[in-house]
Amino acid sequence: MADSKEKMYWVPLESSPEAMNKMIHRIGVDESVGFSDVLGLDEELLAMTPQPVYAVVFLFPTTEGYLEARKKEAESSKPNPHLWYSKQSIGNACGSMAILHALGNVQSQVSIGGSLKEFFEKTKEMSPMERTLELEQNKEIAGAHSASAAEGQTAAPVADAQVDHHYAAFVCVDGRLYELDGVMPGPIDLGPSTDLLKDAAAAIQQRIKALGDNGALVSVLSLGALP
Repeated sequence: MADSKEKMYWVPLESSPEAMNKMIHRIGVDESVGFSDVLGLDEELLAMTPQPVYAVVFLFPTTEGYLEARKKEAESSKPNPHLWYSKQSIGNACGSMAILHALGNVQSQVSIGGSLKEFFEKTKEMSPMERTLELEQNKEIAGAHSASAAEGQTAAPVADAQVDHHYAAFVCVDGRLYELDGVMPGPIDLGPSTDLLKDAAAAIQQRIKALGDNGALVSVLSLGALP
């Protein structure tokens, strides 16, 4: 018999530091750490980003050609068992998936307690698909996402709305830069990294070029110390 399980949806999360910080602080991240807007990708503006930077989140418009090119990159990347990576089975949850990908790979650098710490401990040895199924059952993270989405600066759309923007996270693990997106076949290995913010910015600039006319419709946030 075919699986008749109905797809789960979450209300899309606004791309604002305020919404994201409310969410992560609700589930156990220390309030000295949070997301900030990256004002620009050139060296002068990057220097204004609060330090240290632990991860970068990229919001971009989705196009079929762009996603297909990234899919090929993911398929050709070698797996890294030290990465915390999850598939995404929940519709419109890409904002929270990017947050989890960012925080899941900096647990040794960021103080995390509460329900998020419990989630990461429970999913530590799970496969990417097992992790997303566990997330589907996690009422604390779902509740924090829902509350933060409702408190955004703009009116929240319905949960199953058709959205045309998507989130990905950039992290440095074992000296290499990775792009993590739960709808891809796996992590994308972007090569050696000695400066996460600068290297992620360079990778994002290439992504923006690939987006063509849609390249202006992006947003970049850093996860790091709050000013």
